[in-house]
Amino acid sequence: MERLARLLTIALLAACCTGCVRRVIDITSDPPGARVWVNDREAGRTPCTIEFTHYGRYDVRLRREGFEPVVGFGDADAPVWDFVGCDLVSEVLPARLESRVKWHFTMIPTDKDEAALVKRAREMRTGLDARAAEMQADRAGETEVLREPPKDTVPTPPSLIPSTPQG
Repeated sequence: MERLARLLTIALLAACCTGCVRRVIDITSDPPGARVWVNDREAGRTPCTIEFTHYGRYDVRLRREGFEPVVGFGDADAPVWDFVGCDLVSEVLPARLESRVKWHFTMIPTDKDEAALVKRAREMRTGLDARAAEMQADRAGETEVLREPPKDTVPTPPSLIPSTPQG
């Protein structure tokens, strides 16, 4: 009985002395203060730190007043000591290990100048209208050639066209 008590005490001490791996992602933005969502869950405002369980790719969204929203992803890659096999050893070491991933996002200011926005829209519309007219003229020319071939000439096969020596 005493031997069993000792074994249980040793097992309990061994369980308490084992370490664990803390996995965190640090998210920053320029400028700071953007609201952050990771996999459609709000994570806070930048700079922020979140804990995660699994390595891989995460969907990330940032939003801040006066700036274009950022929609993208972040990769959380495992360090060598946390690969399958090695992680068995790292989980039982009597040490606290930390896997820290850093993501930084640069946000672009929103253009609030409405006059400039309207001007750019008009320029784009003019350019698109001109391009559409060009494409329509090209299509009309191709169709006309296909419908009405010249009546007085017979097409000459390329093999019968005389070649001229170039000097």
